[in-house]
Amino acid sequence: MTTTLPEGSPRALRPRLLAGLLVAAVAVGSGVGWAVSHSSASTAVQAGERTPVPDPVVVPAGLRAGKVPWQLPLSLSVVDGTLRGVTATDPDGHPLAGAFTGASWQSSASLLPGATYRLKATVVDQAGKARSVVLAQRTTPAAKTLRAVLSPGDGKVVGVGQPLIVTLTRPVTSAGDRAAVVSRMTVTATPAVAGAWRWMSPTELHYRGPSYWTKGTSITATVDFTRLRLSEDVWAQGVLTTTYAIGSAVIATVDVDKKVMTVVRDGVLLRTLKVSTGRAEFPTKGGVHLVLERVKLKTMDSSTVGIPRNSPHGYYLKVPNSVRISYSGEFVHSAGWSVRDQGVRNVSHGCVNVAPADAAWFFDLVKRGDVVDVKNATVPPKLSDPGMSDWNVPFSSWAN
Repeated sequence: MTTTLPEGSPRALRPRLLAGLLVAAVAVGSGVGWAVSHSSASTAVQAGERTPVPDPVVVPAGLRAGKVPWQLPLSLSVVDGTLRGVTATDPDGHPLAGAFTGASWQSSASLLPGATYRLKATVVDQAGKARSVVLAQRTTPAAKTLRAVLSPGDGKVVGVGQPLIVTLTRPVTSAGDRAAVVSRMTVTATPAVAGAWRWMSPTELHYRGPSYWTKGTSITATVDFTRLRLSEDVWAQGVLTTTYAIGSAVIATVDVDKKVMTVVRDGVLLRTLKVSTGRAEFPTKGGVHLVLERVKLKTMDSSTVGIPRNSPHGYYLKVPNSVRISYSGEFVHSAGWSVRDQGVRNVSHGCVNVAPADAAWFFDLVKRGDVVDVKNATVPPKLSDPGMSDWNVPFSSWAN
């Protein structure tokens, strides 16, 4: 947008009267100013001739280390000349609105942090000659930013229970900010799925459909935080995309009463395994769990789940072929010490114990996002636990 100060306007700058103020502005702005030179070469001034007309200097006000604070407007003045018109464009090349205030020009639209604005100013020197100057002004970066991390990563193959996860670098608490964040997220599934987002915490969102994903589904998720301003001057930043696939449908069902685990892949029963789940003091939690990670040799320390190592129920073991299904200390893992109890009684600290050979087979079979559904448990799932947070909530009340 171009704003022009009319010829002869009483607001025209009288440079000598304002010189002290404008020179101070240059000092604050790290000496940044733009001198407008004549297009033709100057003739040397001989002794006794008149003093040459000084070139006007365009002065951007309020700079900090050569940049304009993004919260403030762009502002231009002229030393040794008169400012007649200014054309300004934003980083996309769109006109930036502005107007004259006295002898200075000032933008009226909000600025973006860390952005470059281009300005073209028309100035008139003291001899009445008009010329133009082109300059760029960079704004300061935002002090508070928000970024996202997408999971699963690009090219991954995961199980039918795996939700799409977005983790944020700072908490988002207000309803308006949360709606703004979600509006910048898109998910495309092939075949199509009518899914929804759920805020699991102020820094994490999960996306899933009404039922487990279908084997072979391709999912592409994009987060575009370009120029998203949230409350308290937080700026969301970054554009991220991930494309991943749903692999074979592996679903293990643990029956606490019968002390067996059936393992089905793509609807075909592969094995029925004897298990021992949590004893009365440490019951295995019920509901749908997800495979979170596989650890070939896991150090299991009872103190990490609130049981002192030196107590009667304490332990510190290195356990092979451990498949994590919660962050509450639950694994499906090898337990040679409880083979005689497997299929007979529940003696674990909450894990699903299986024989060493069965544990090795299960470890090699499963992947992240596969389902372990615990039936007939005496305690409900822990919805705040990542292993149990997704499929124990009805889809009708999933979105929040």
